[in-house]
Amino acid sequence: MANLQVLVKGEFDRLNKYNLFSANFVALLFWLVIAWFFEGQELQIFIPFIFLMDSTMMTILLVGATLFYEKKEHTINSIMISPITERQYLFSKVLVNVLNSLFTVAFVSIALYLMKGVTFNYLLLVGGVIIVTVVHTMIGIRIAYMAKDFTSMLVYFIMYTFIFLLPSILILVGVISADFGRYLMILPPEVSRILINASVGEIETGKLLFGYGYLILLSIGLYRFMIKPKFMDYVMRETGV
Repeated sequence: MANLQVLVKGEFDRLNKYNLFSANFVALLFWLVIAWFFEGQELQIFIPFIFLMDSTMMTILLVGATLFYEKKEHTINSIMISPITERQYLFSKVLVNVLNSLFTVAFVSIALYLMKGVTFNYLLLVGGVIIVTVVHTMIGIRIAYMAKDFTSMLVYFIMYTFIFLLPSILILVGVISADFGRYLMILPPEVSRILINASVGEIETGKLLFGYGYLILLSIGLYRFMIKPKFMDYVMRETGV
């Protein structure tokens, strides 16, 4: 437990040191400024968009950036000669991103209530944001494993955005029919959209249960078959062994 606390504190210190918290906060203010000009149905569509972008794209960027700065600081070298386990190291990444996403939920929810008097199903929102953030933290780590430098990481990030996330955004804003979403249910962002959207609208119980079950199994699968087995390869590459 003490090791995990040290890792989490180090993650937060790194986010603060490199102004990643500030960048995230500025992004949240930007979303709120846009939300100020929306009313009614438009606002109901835009609210899930804020949380979807934060728990998917911002999560991937934050975990990728922290791994990049760890490499610059040679943090991984210190971790490998410490009593910290591989599981604790990876779990700290997940935990920090979940806490950051929950901060977003609290901040944006309070701001929207004060600005617009808007409320929604906070229980469904928190549950959806947590599992979506966990999955996309895993995806962000996997992208960092593949990337040779920060530029290539951004290229992978952009590819993920256009291939996986863009269709869900188009469905959310009504450009693509929601019926088309049935064919995209294997894409993590589409399932994420459904779970987060459930907090502001009605959703079939079956879809909700499928979404949670699918993302939980996906996160376990990513960790078991793509994150954990490749961890030592990543460490050896970054330490030059």
